Amino acid sequence: MTDVLTLLFFGWLLVVAAGSASAQDWGSEDDGWSQPTIRNEAPQPGAGWALKMGLGFTDDPNTLLLYFEAPYAFDQWVSLGPALQIGIDDHNTIVAPTANLTVTVPLFERARPFIFTGIGFAYLAEDNRPGDDGKAGFLINFGVGLEYQLSERLALGTQMIFNFFPNETLDEDFYYAWQVGGVRISF
Repeated sequence: MTDVLTLLFFGWLLVVAAGSASAQDWGSEDDGWSQPTIRNEAPQPGAGWALKMGLGFTDDPNTLLLYFEAPYAFDQWVSLGPALQIGIDDHNTIVAPTANLTVTVPLFERARPFIFTGIGFAYLAEDNRPGDDGKAGFLINFGVGLEYQLSERLALGTQMIFNFFPNETLDEDFYYAWQVGGVRISF
């Protein structure tokens, strides 16, 4: 099973690298083929607002994750904006707004890994405890992710979020969230 997973991972990495390759133009006969020029054909996101949405799950407490973010990109590498994690199931509720700073790492043309950090607060409620009104606490998060740029305005992605409570909130000091699939639409 491990060999199959390793093969799938390297196959996926090869597909991403091949999709990120750029075309090369050796000039025309008129200019004597003097200097090769590299054409960057991958779409580049620009500065401005975007909307990110995604689905996933959280662990401890276990919930369905709904993720929303409205980042403002200063350029194609740095963005800042509000984010909202909502975790829901039959027994737990999480509502966690944060302000996130994201830095994209320019490794590939279309596949763009990124890292981010944020601060905010989280409201936690254990719905299975009678009389529980929930509790809010200060939240610090950081995470990593990967987006694949389909066009200048559209990207698909995934990200992992590590959420820490400096002061325990409802006996919780950490929860992990994975946005399995998401979309970013730039304006």
